[in-house]
Amino acid sequence: MTDIRKLDFPLSKAEYLINFTTEFGKGGDKKIFWRNVMGFSSSEELRAEFLDKVSPEFLHYQKQNNFGQIYYAVIMMASLSGVIWKIRSVWIVPFGGDTARFITAFPEKRG
Repeated sequence: MTDIRKLDFPLSKAEYLINFTTEFGKGGDKKIFWRNVMGFSSSEELRAEFLDKVSPEFLHYQKQNNFGQIYYAVIMMASLSGVIWKIRSVWIVPFGGDTARFITAFPEKRG
């Protein structure tokens, strides 16, 4: 496993989470969850929340793919209604690198 020294969370990834929509009935709508359920109104706010709660030491190795090593972190987040959700974030460390780059996040279940 890699010695992870820092995290990289591109703003574009946060924008995707709070802006992505699907056709009605065609799977999970990220925008509804992150905006309406969790209450994030900006990608900067969402990114800051993750970077505040996740650190390199908090990442757990999951597997390896053709691009690098995949890690995850599970954090707790309160929704607008006060419900606590377990949120899984997924990160990749490219081979030869020491920076974990954010890939995605999704709710595992209510805490």
